[in-house]
Amino acid sequence: MFINTVTVNIDFDYQGQHYELKDVIDIDHIIYHEDFYHCVYLSIAQSNNIDLHSYQLEIMMDQTIVFSNEKGCVQGCVSQGVLDLVLLKKAYQKVECLPVIERIIQQHIPKLECSDNITKALVDAYILGKNAS
Repeated sequence: MFINTVTVNIDFDYQGQHYELKDVIDIDHIIYHEDFYHCVYLSIAQSNNIDLHSYQLEIMMDQTIVFSNEKGCVQGCVSQGVLDLVLLKKAYQKVECLPVIERIIQQHIPKLECSDNITKALVDAYILGKNAS
């Protein structure tokens, strides 16, 4: 199983002090949240002991998040520190459904007939069906 994580960084100044905050975000816990980026900001704040009801948090949330060190399905979704959330959600859906697809393949498709094209078609069909419901 993949570990779907990304490192996030935010730099800002508050009350004459410079902050360089960092956190490793587990994508599995927030990928489908309605406001993904808000969750990222709150995670950074919590892991760096920033009061969630403070002006410091508001200043922090006005800063740009820099993404790096992506792992699992996040790989290929970050370019120059910017996360492509649409691409990440598509990549995550594929990773999420692979165990189901592998089970179907093992039960119904002989090893000699199985190819990457069949796996891709099953993944695409699974995602289309999931999105339609």
